[in-house]
Amino acid sequence: MDRISVPSELALLLETWPRPDRDEQAFPFVTLDEEGFPHVMLLCTAELLATPARDALLVAVASRNARANLARTGMATLIAADGIAAHYTKLRVHDTEEHDRFTLYSCHIAHYKRDTLGIPLRPMDFHATKEIAESERWAATRAALAHRCETL
Repeated sequence: MDRISVPSELALLLETWPRPDRDEQAFPFVTLDEEGFPHVMLLCTAELLATPARDALLVAVASRNARANLARTGMATLIAADGIAAHYTKLRVHDTEEHDRFTLYSCHIAHYKRDTLGIPLRPMDFHATKEIAESERWAATRAALAHRCETL
């Protein structure tokens, strides 16, 4: 089966860095729990990045539940919006890298859908602060993402 590249529209949404005292997009990341129910967590651009060749998405996950779900199923869905379209990306875990308090997943795209009806969308967002950046360890997750990109 041919590998699906990370679409440029999605890659561009993930390239920014959360700025303190600014509203930033929150990206729902969905895994399946042991009973088959969706387990949703929210990620930001400090935890997501397309590889330079756009052949994979890198995802830093701290949630123990989500990590257990990914270990069990190897699958997740990332949801993003850009104001005019929703982007639904079904992912398969290709590789993992353990870090202190999070796991870095290299994921291939199993299916991608850009969904639009021409209706303006407002992406889910949050207000970034220095305190959130520190408690969520964004510097560490983003450094791991960048290092992984350099070693590919």
